[in-house]
Amino acid sequence: MLISDIARLRLHAQQLSHHSCKTPQALVKYMGPMQAQDYNAGKYAIGTRLPKATLPMVEKAINQAKIIRTWVFRGTLHLMVPEDIRWMTPLVKDRLQQRLKAPEKALNVDPAGYPKIYKLLQQEMKGGRQLLKSEIETLITGHKFNRNYMQYLLLRASLEGIICHAPMRGKQFTFTLLDEWSPGTNTITTEAALGMLATRFFTSHGPATVADFMTYAGITQKEANVGLEIARPSLDNITLDKVVYWCGKGWLKSPKAVPQALLLPAFDEILVAYKDRSAITPAAHKGKAMTINGIFHPIMLLDGQLTGLWKRTIVKDGVDIELQPFHLLKKTEKQAFEAACHHYANFMELPLRQVTYA
Repeated sequence: MLISDIARLRLHAQQLSHHSCKTPQALVKYMGPMQAQDYNAGKYAIGTRLPKATLPMVEKAINQAKIIRTWVFRGTLHLMVPEDIRWMTPLVKDRLQQRLKAPEKALNVDPAGYPKIYKLLQQEMKGGRQLLKSEIETLITGHKFNRNYMQYLLLRASLEGIICHAPMRGKQFTFTLLDEWSPGTNTITTEAALGMLATRFFTSHGPATVADFMTYAGITQKEANVGLEIARPSLDNITLDKVVYWCGKGWLKSPKAVPQALLLPAFDEILVAYKDRSAITPAAHKGKAMTINGIFHPIMLLDGQLTGLWKRTIVKDGVDIELQPFHLLKKTEKQAFEAACHHYANFMELPLRQVTYA
């Protein structure tokens, strides 16, 4: 097996060359939390894995709480199914909250005041009420809370299972009580949760290494090993250049992916979920998919390999797409990427006005 085979198998596992999920919520359940720091990118990360999905279809699943946007792994926003939030968040909550102590101290925030604010949020949001960030700021005025710390308050309240994102109001995000959208409590032990997470990750993202799993979930090596040991019976593994890769049972025998061109969004799981991204990123293009401060670009993928960047511009009568390939594309490659442009336009339910090359 070659490193290019790792890329091929990941395309299969990540539903990019193989499609077994029928709905947005089924896809997110299968994949596990999908990064959605960039909300529009997160929605298209679902859409590109569901050939017939449209933006309204994905947004409907979110607005109906079949998919919830909240903070979890690595302290970033993810799209998750409601039933996963209660058992996944405790795996990372304490570590993430520990990281907040320094900025709290710098802003003279007293953590002892949080319970009072949580109670206030629960009172005001009861019955399904949804509040904008600005409305939450107004609500806590007079409670000696530094408004400069609002983003961290929202993060803490989410990690504590108090709130989550709700449907947008115009162009602004709202928040509501998690109990309204995902009622219940966590009854799963830490060890069992690590095992479930390992099974989910290696099945949907494999072949991947323990180091990749640690990067994806933001957990320690000890925790990753505990999860892997529990998940091991449901996984296969292969060693390449003395590195052990794990994947779902039977995945190593998956059919070879047909040659394809993909336009993937910023922060897509095909890159962001791994510590070692060399299977997808040729050495000549290392560092081109992200900025030095960790911002991932929308990427062009050809037969599982990073081959360029792309951007789209929504205009009055449609969408324009600019392709930025790293090499001169052959005629057939151009045709394949232009078909991918049409897929994006179809997802957005907009006419594709033009495709240009930079």
